[in-house]
Amino acid sequence: MAFLNGKADRGALAFGVIVLVVIFFFSVNLLAGNLFRSARLDLTEDRLFTVTEGTLQTLALLEEPITLRYYRSTELDLLGPFYTGLASRVEDLLSEYVERSGGLLRLERYDPAPFSPEEDLAVADGLRGVTVDVDGSQVYFGLSGINSTDDRRALPFLAPERANFLEYDLTRLIYDLAQPDKPKVAVLGSLEMRGSQADGFTPWAVIEQAQQFFDVSFLGGEIQSIEQDISILMLAQPQSLDEASLYAIDQFVLRGGRVLAFVDPHAEALTAPRPGMPPPEGNAVTTMAPLLESWGVAMEAERFVGDRTYASRVQALHDGRQVIVDYLAWLGMRAEAFERTDVIMANVEQLNLRSVGAISAAEGAETSLTPILRSSPNAMLIETEAIAFAPSPVDLINDFEADGESRIIAARIAGPAASAFAEGPPEAITDEAVKAAHRAQSERPINVILVADADILADQNWVQRRNLLGQALLIPIAHNGDFVINALDNLSGSEGLISLRGRGLSVRPFEVLQDMEQAAEDQFRAKEQELLQRIEQANASITDLQRQEQEAGVLLTGEQQAEIDKFRQQMLDLRGELREVQHALRQDVETLESRIKLINIWAVPLAVGLIALVLALLRRARRGGRQAALG
Repeated sequence: MAFLNGKADRGALAFGVIVLVVIFFFSVNLLAGNLFRSARLDLTEDRLFTVTEGTLQTLALLEEPITLRYYRSTELDLLGPFYTGLASRVEDLLSEYVERSGGLLRLERYDPAPFSPEEDLAVADGLRGVTVDVDGSQVYFGLSGINSTDDRRALPFLAPERANFLEYDLTRLIYDLAQPDKPKVAVLGSLEMRGSQADGFTPWAVIEQAQQFFDVSFLGGEIQSIEQDISILMLAQPQSLDEASLYAIDQFVLRGGRVLAFVDPHAEALTAPRPGMPPPEGNAVTTMAPLLESWGVAMEAERFVGDRTYASRVQALHDGRQVIVDYLAWLGMRAEAFERTDVIMANVEQLNLRSVGAISAAEGAETSLTPILRSSPNAMLIETEAIAFAPSPVDLINDFEADGESRIIAARIAGPAASAFAEGPPEAITDEAVKAAHRAQSERPINVILVADADILADQNWVQRRNLLGQALLIPIAHNGDFVINALDNLSGSEGLISLRGRGLSVRPFEVLQDMEQAAEDQFRAKEQELLQRIEQANASITDLQRQEQEAGVLLTGEQQAEIDKFRQQMLDLRGELREVQHALRQDVETLESRIKLINIWAVPLAVGLIALVLALLRRARRGGRQAALG
C-alpha cells in the first residue's frame, strides 16, 4: 500500500509540475509582452523589419516635427495576401521610424471607408484608390506627410511591385519633408541638351523631366569653381574641358559634391551630322582620364562593347540588298542586365544605349566600384573606328567573337579619393580664394555614378514626340528618362539615403496556405459569379425599360414602373446576398489563416514539451526498473 501511495504521490507531483510549467509559460509570455513591448528581434533573411543605418542617419537630420498620415482601408485584404504582408511590414517600419525619431515624427492612422471624411482626406493628400468592388468602392493604401511649413509629400499607393524599395521610399519621403527645397543640378558637357537651332531650341526630354523635380542650370566656358549650393553635377559627355574646369570638378567631388557622369567613347549624338556645325573635337574618356584615375576607375577610350545578346535589330544594306541584322553597337538592355537591388533601377525595364564603353576598377584603387548595369558574357570590345564613318552591321557580326566577359557599363563609385592635382591648383586657376581652399583628399567618401554612354540621354533613343491638337506629347519607348531621374533623385538625398538598397523579397508566401485559400475560394467563387451575372441582368432590364421610355417619349405605365421597382428590389437583394457570400469567403479564408498561425505558434512548443515529457517518463520508468531489480 505504501508503494501504491508513493507511486500516486509521484504521479500527482508530475502532474503538478506540468501545470506549473504551463502557467509559467503563459506568465513569461504575458510579462514579456508588457515589459518588452518595444524590443524587436528580426529573424528574416533580409532583415526586412529592421531600419538600416542609412535611415537612422536621415532621421538624425530632423529638426522640426513631421506628421505622417498612414491610410489603410479595411478592405485591403481583398487584394490578396501580398498586400496583407506588405501592410504588416509598413506598419512595423513606421512604428520603428517614430520610435527612432526622438519625438519628431508623428504618425496618424486612417481607415478611409467609402464616402467617409477619411476618404476625402486621403484624396486631398494625393492618395490613389484602387477599385475592388462592382459598386466602384475603392481601397487606399498609402502615406502622406506634412512638415511645419505645410510642405506635403505623398506615396499615393504602396504597391507590392516596389516592396523591395519600401524603406527607401519611406525614408525619401521623410527626407524631402525635412529638406523641401528643390535640389540644384548643374549640367556641364558638349551635348546640346537645351536644344539647337535645328530643332527650334527644344530642350531634350530628359531635361524637361529633370526640371519638374530639380532646379537645373547649365555651366559653360572656363570654370574656376562650382558653387557651394549645387547639389549634383551632371556631366553630359564633357568632351573638351580645359584644365581649370577639370580642377573645379575635382574639388567639387572632394568636398562632398555628387556627380552623375555620362562619359562615352563614341557619342553618336555628337558625331551625327549637324547642319552648319563642325564635328566636335576631343574624346570625353581621354579628357576625363585624370579624374577617372583619381576616382579609382578606368575606361576604354577607343573601344566600345559589342553585345550579341542585347543587340538591336536594324535594317542594313549588304551586297546591294536590304537585310535585317543585329547591330552590335546599339543595345536594348533588359532587366537581366540590371542590378535590381539598386534603387536607380526601380521601375526600369528597358534601356536603349549606343556604342557604350567599358568601366573597370583601376589598379590600386581605394574606392569601391559597384555595378549597376552590365553587358552579357556574349560580348567583346570593338574599335570605335569600325563605326565612326560608314558602319556595317553585317561586317561587325561577321567579325564578332565573344570573349565570355561581362563588362560594367554603369556603376557607383564610393570611398576615399585623392585629388587629380596632387601638386596643387593648376596655373589656369587665378581665383585666390579657390587656390586657398585646395583639397588634396576627399573630406568623406565620394559619391559618383558613372555611365559609359551619353546617347542614353538623346531623345531619339528613348522617346517619340507627337503633336496632338497643338500639344506636344512625349511617348517613351524605353526607360532612359526614368533611369536618369532615379539617379539624380538618389544622389540628391542624404548620405544615408544614398546608401539604402533594395532589401530582397519582402513577401515569402506560405504556399500550402495559398493552396488552402484557393480551395476555400473555389467553394464560393461559382456562386459569386452567378450572383454577379444576375445583378447585371437585372440592371440591363431596368436600363432597357428606361431606354424604351426615352425612345417612345411617353411615361411608363404603372405595370412597367412596378416591373422596374421589382428589378431594383431584386438587384438590392442580390447585392445583399453577394455581400454575404463574399463575407463567408473572407471569413473562411481568415479561419484557415488562424488555424495555420495557431499551428505555427503552438505546434512546435507543444511538440517539444510532449517529447520532453515522454523522455522524462521513460527515464523515470527505467530508473524505477533498475531500483526494483536492485531491491
